[in-house]
Amino acid sequence: MSETTLQGLFWVMLAATLAPIITDLIPRISVPVVVLELLLGMLLGPHILGMIGHSEGLEVAKEFGVIFLFFLAGLEIEYEGIRGNPLRNALRGWGGSFAIALVLAFGMQQLGLISSFHLFAIAIATTALGPLMPIMQDSGQLHTRFGYNVLAIGAIGEFAPVLAIAFLFNESREEFLTAMAIVAFMLMVAVFLFINRRVVSQRRNSHLRRIAIQTLDSSAQFAVRISMLLLIGLVYVTYRFDLDLLLGAFASGFIVGQLGDVTSTKESRKVMKWMKTKFEAIGFGVIIPVFFVMTGVDFRLDTLLGSTRALIILPLAVIGSFLVRGLPVLLGYQRFTRDMRWRLAFVAATQLPLVATLMERFIESGTVPEDIATAIVGAAVITVAIFPLIALGGLRHPSRTDESEKVVEALPELSAPNGR
Repeated sequence: MSETTLQGLFWVMLAATLAPIITDLIPRISVPVVVLELLLGMLLGPHILGMIGHSEGLEVAKEFGVIFLFFLAGLEIEYEGIRGNPLRNALRGWGGSFAIALVLAFGMQQLGLISSFHLFAIAIATTALGPLMPIMQDSGQLHTRFGYNVLAIGAIGEFAPVLAIAFLFNESREEFLTAMAIVAFMLMVAVFLFINRRVVSQRRNSHLRRIAIQTLDSSAQFAVRISMLLLIGLVYVTYRFDLDLLLGAFASGFIVGQLGDVTSTKESRKVMKWMKTKFEAIGFGVIIPVFFVMTGVDFRLDTLLGSTRALIILPLAVIGSFLVRGLPVLLGYQRFTRDMRWRLAFVAATQLPLVATLMERFIESGTVPEDIATAIVGAAVITVAIFPLIALGGLRHPSRTDESEKVVEALPELSAPNGR
């Protein structure tokens, strides 16, 4: 490991550590931690203080950060909670969003601002489910009617664009072969889910279930290891299929998350809740902050400030993100009150991880000029900073019991030999 990488990791983790402290010191306004991580990354990056440079090791850490973010996004999807109207409304809403995005992107292509309107349209028709999850959890809204609709909107807003990009952002094979690769991958995911339901989750005497429970308190941590094996395995499969790596990350998280939704015993559901706590500690505590800080480091602040059209596009892109993702929600969720529709619209228009990742690829491929891509990423940062505050502002925190304590208290009994 190079000195540049080690030094950069130190400053990255310092920024990640300072972010929640600064957030706590800001009075009256609950600024999302990811916003502080981005801003600290910009401050420590090469365009201001120059404390964090670029190295291959930091880029690998950043890539794994976004992979783990999409793994957690898939992990949080509770199919039993979002199926039915939430999922149908989210699908219709994303279809409307994509149609609006196509119109806006086509107009930008006609103005000579971008070269491929369909790829750009996919990029701006997204929802940042990953950053929204900790905000929703902290507000106590995750398991409410509002929360389940947010989950559905976020799941479709991240999975549908990743699936579309896997098909369209692929120049190494014919379109038919790409489509077949995606079908084969989806069949593989279906097989994993079937095995999960029939072989592992519904069998009280499952060997894998017993090992997972027995090693929760030991250094073996079998459940964590097998989940990471699945994550790396599916990411590798998508790489071999020449598909988007984020597709494998999201799918693996969804598969692991279904353990809690389909298990037949109360003990297994408690184990999954505790497992999610562990994954969130690993992800939000260590791996994912690297992605957000490095996204701030890589943000081309000099390019933004040095381009008049980028400065003009920045506020327009913020408005455009709301039109693309928020307008279909305002028009389509008629069973909700006006206040709740507006809240869901702002949630849907929250963007960043996928936008930042795709804009980097578009810059490299020449699809989008550097200054315009920078303006789009800057607008996505603003949506993460502002839109969740608007969406959740004034919502009453539902009464709750401390479920995490109950899970922790149950773990010694589950891991004991007589608790099989």
